[in-house]
Amino acid sequence: MIDRLVYRSRAVGILPEVALDRIFRCSVPKNARLNITGALGFSQQTYVQLLEGPPTAIDALVSTLEADPRHTQLTILLRGTSERRLLPGWSMARVDLAIAAPEADMLLKDDDGLGLIALMATLAHEGVAT
Repeated sequence: MIDRLVYRSRAVGILPEVALDRIFRCSVPKNARLNITGALGFSQQTYVQLLEGPPTAIDALVSTLEADPRHTQLTILLRGTSERRLLPGWSMARVDLAIAAPEADMLLKDDDGLGLIALMATLAHEGVAT
């Protein structure tokens, strides 16, 4: 069993598009070491991330994320367990939600996490993610 978590947060300082290069350089290898998979999406000043992995690794990563000064208002939208991963081949897929799916703005504001999971997994599997 793995844990699956979706959170949303607001970017602080530089735009997410700029910050993401830095985030991916350190997070992709770290997630691979920790057996964490998922996707990080952004639109304007909003981040949304889907994480999958061992519960202790997810807990540790959430603690790190809560202390990260690059974002604020971290809100966990969904957390649960699953028998299989939605994104087994991605230590962290990168999804520009504003370009890839304009309807994402509504989900980013009002969703409970399920719609965002479906959208991000679909985009990653369709090759929209990088």
